Amino acid sequence: MGRGERHMKSDVAERKCIVTGEVQPKHGLIRFVVSPDNQIVPDLAEKLPGRGIWVSSTNDAVSAAIGKGLFSRGAKKPVSVDPNLLTDLIENMGRRVVELISLSRKSGRAVAGYEKVKDWLLKEEAQVLI
Repeated sequence: MGRGERHMKSDVAERKCIVTGEVQPKHGLIRFVVSPDNQIVPDLAEKLPGRGIWVSSTNDAVSAAIGKGLFSRGAKKPVSVDPNLLTDLIENMGRRVVELISLSRKSGRAVAGYEKVKDWLLKEEAQVLI
């Protein structure tokens, strides 16, 4: 960061992708950590202990990280990667989305059903329509 950029620092946490080398906001990246048995594990909730290894949230980026051995470089030690990591990651992300929608419904920040959705759309309360 140069001298003139210090005052322009944003409140959004940014991390560097190990594949592209780009610095991006965390919400566009997936965090991986190394388990005690040196396996790469996705950390979708970003709560697992250990140093995070960040990868852009695209199939191509995750595939490149697996294929080129970039997780070992990011972890700074030899690690093993499950051959089904990408498939498992996609399944886990689907589950995480369902969990978040469920939590939103329980807290009153999401609705389901034609009439409720129609009411929210008319009142302009809806931010996302799934």
